[in-house]
Amino acid sequence: MNKKTFTLAVLFLIVTLCWLGFIIYWDLTRKPDIFDTVLAVLFVVFGIAMVHNESNKKKRRHLDEVNKYKIP
Repeated sequence: MNKKTFTLAVLFLIVTLCWLGFIIYWDLTRKPDIFDTVLAVLFVVFGIAMVHNESNKKKRRHLDEVNKYKIP
């Protein structure tokens, strides 16, 4: 797992969740727009997929930690 990419994926998820919350609030207080709601939900799903993908990646090891004589 790359820490920078994982952090970026979590940040994207948080921003899209805030955007979804704003869209839901906007739909409840004003005229609902189904396209914006579906788009926001789709981006939240993408954010969840990004976080899940990054959390399941193997951690890369540095060359000093790996036996260079062992064939992978």
